[in-house]
Amino acid sequence: MADSTEERVGREGLAVRPLAEHMGWLMSRAAHGLGAALTESLAPLGLNIRDYTVLIAAERAGVEGAARTQLALARAARLDKSTMVVAVDALEKEGLVERRPDPKDRRARIVVPTDAGRELLARAEGVVLGVEAEVLAELGAEDRRALRSLLTRLVTGRLSAGDKSGLGP
Repeated sequence: MADSTEERVGREGLAVRPLAEHMGWLMSRAAHGLGAALTESLAPLGLNIRDYTVLIAAERAGVEGAARTQLALARAARLDKSTMVVAVDALEKEGLVERRPDPKDRRARIVVPTDAGRELLARAEGVVLGVEAEVLAELGAEDRRALRSLLTRLVTGRLSAGDKSGLGP
């Protein structure tokens, strides 16, 4: 996009870039498009993006051998505490996770996916991979890897400011 400042100058001499040159707008549109596609595709499984994210965080904690309390899961999933409570309540009601006492802290609960939760997560992961492939079909494999790498750097670096979890996405 090679437009000169003269081409961008609007009323009162204000130089306004086209929307396609605004990183925030581009990222917002991309996130909205992917989010809408994921929402639509996960719905038949009875999942939403929030609950899918919580299931991933809980399962990854088990895989990594670092069982996580609700608070630690909230940090890992980048959800506020009250949103995490609502999500875990919903998942527990559906029999997809269990809250177990934390052996290190009687007041805390560790969130663990049930067998049904793991099975649903495996199905959901297949759906999500399909949606990602469809949404990113215009990009070659190398571009997709580069995009994921750059986004990961942003969300674990500069855009994670204030996040003290150190747990990553």
